[in-house]
Amino acid sequence: MAMKIRVLFGSVVVLTMMWLVGCSGHYTCGITFGSSTCTPGTTTPSTATAFAYVVDQGGTIDGYALNANAKTFGTVSTFTPPAIKPNTGGVGVVVAQGKFLYAVFEDLQLIYGWSIDTSGNLKALSGFPLSVPISGIASSTYNQQVVITNPAGTLLFISEFSSEQILIYQISSTGALTAAAASPFSTLPATLEPQNMAMDGQGRFLYVSEDSGTHSGSFVVGYSVSSTGALTEIASFNIPIWEMQGDPSGKYMVGISGKVQYLCCSDDKNLYVYSIGATGALSAVTGSPFATVYTPFNIAMQPNSTNGEFVYSLGYDDAGTATNPIEGYKLDPTTGQLTVIAGSPFTVSTSAAFGQFDQSGSYMFVYPSPASSVPLGVINVASSGALTETLPSVTLPTGGYFAVSDVP
Repeated sequence: MAMKIRVLFGSVVVLTMMWLVGCSGHYTCGITFGSSTCTPGTTTPSTATAFAYVVDQGGTIDGYALNANAKTFGTVSTFTPPAIKPNTGGVGVVVAQGKFLYAVFEDLQLIYGWSIDTSGNLKALSGFPLSVPISGIASSTYNQQVVITNPAGTLLFISEFSSEQILIYQISSTGALTAAAASPFSTLPATLEPQNMAMDGQGRFLYVSEDSGTHSGSFVVGYSVSSTGALTEIASFNIPIWEMQGDPSGKYMVGISGKVQYLCCSDDKNLYVYSIGATGALSAVTGSPFATVYTPFNIAMQPNSTNGEFVYSLGYDDAGTATNPIEGYKLDPTTGQLTVIAGSPFTVSTSAAFGQFDQSGSYMFVYPSPASSVPLGVINVASSGALTETLPSVTLPTGGYFAVSDVP
């Protein structure tokens, strides 16, 4: 039954995206996701601040560079898209150690890997593409956390809901991937069909949500993680979490139920905060859940705590046809309490339902959906947590998962 629901819902998602992009490939059917899009210019690699790589549904990889000093955002001028076999689209892309890029393709049964140079160009790593036995990955366009790394970038995890297992790879200092001794790891003992994953900010524990065809959480299973990638089950937590993000201190896990009216049932306008015990156990902090103005569809956690610990909620309206303003909250590192950042909710030019930080935590890259011809924008994050967008976004020729890297 779960598989039938997933297939039906996947069709609904695809049809929704087709309606949004319209016949010409642009959002022309009554809603435009962002009004500041432009034809991408070029950014000189030697002066770049950060790079963004987008893996589209046809396999093309596009490279973009941000130059914060020159105030430019556009294609990397020297970038040559890496060759990839024809495919039906990737299921995840991640940056590890700030210098390696990995893209996972289920239909090809391959992982591609590249090194990132200081100019933003990609060079295929030795031994790639790497054959990998993957099947049954939740590849719906709303799913962003089935391929993740630990904070140190030394372990790569891939969750497979249908086979009820997690693949684990060790990442060497050269970027090579080696299957961990514990891989593939079965989640059957926990009766878990694994989908979204998250780690605490220190990389000690892995938390995995149950698969859902309606973007709604039901329970979470926690695992302790050894340096070699071995997983040991901690417990199953009866909490309604769909997506999670660990705070940089490693003390808290922030999550959302994922319940949105146009996909599931009714809106859940809350952020849930859990403290992480010494053994990895999760317990709600005082005051949790914390009410939001809009329904969270995704969250983005700033990866460092130099200016505070900030978490942002992004999402769609109840009809699923437009995005809401971005909400910002400051996480108290002592109590886990959330307080609204001054000026939140923030209205920026680029419509945002998905957000991802660069490693410095100074910029959040956002876009409205993984469909084609959508804007990718860069949001400046002030020391107060306030958000502003000062540069025009670029229009992606095709959509897909994306990953962000500071200059290696």
